[in-house]
Amino acid sequence: MQDEDGYITLNIKPRKPTLSSDDSASSWWRVMALILLISSMGLVVGLATFGIMSVTQQKYLLAEKESLSTTLQQLAKKFCQELIKQTELKTKATFEHKCSPCASQWRYHGDSCYGFFRQNLTWEEGQEYCADQNATLVKAANQRTVEYLAARTTSIRWLGLSRQNSNKDWKWEDGSALRKNVIDLSGNTRGNMNCAYLSKGQIHAASCKDRHYLMCERRAGLTRVDQLL
Repeated sequence: MQDEDGYITLNIKPRKPTLSSDDSASSWWRVMALILLISSMGLVVGLATFGIMSVTQQKYLLAEKESLSTTLQQLAKKFCQELIKQTELKTKATFEHKCSPCASQWRYHGDSCYGFFRQNLTWEEGQEYCADQNATLVKAANQRTVEYLAARTTSIRWLGLSRQNSNKDWKWEDGSALRKNVIDLSGNTRGNMNCAYLSKGQIHAASCKDRHYLMCERRAGLTRVDQLL
């Protein structure tokens, strides 16, 4: 094109750069890589969330199972002990049931098995005798236990209760102190009377060198639920 002064004006239009096939492929792979990265991150987050939910669910189910098992065992214990109690009341004799986790000749009450023995021993000898039975002298720490024991024996029997001397507190074999607001020692507790026995529902102090029958106690296992049916 020629202007008025005779010069020619060139009208040159800028051209857009053309992408080579290599540049196009590179851009495409970048996009795909980004998509894959985002997808992978989403998958990882999803799996982590699922894993947390799964572990939480497993813990919940395990806790529920343990709770149900504990409840079943408590019900089975009460039913078994009540069955033994009612049968003894009817027959007026000692009764053993297969549901009891205690060995033969041992009575099932609360969480313990009780053995009543007619060995005439000193308190320390009685303590050793019970230890040989994988047990201890009886801990009658509440009135309910005292009543249970008194209903099953009329003999004087050692308890796992003693003190070092008249200036010391009375303690059970496991080291726990005697709860005076629950059980009071009857009779003279002065001098060398540092061991205790049970007689007719009352706890008395006596010389540890005296000789009496004894009662042993050991922790009961699980009630045999299958034997209740």
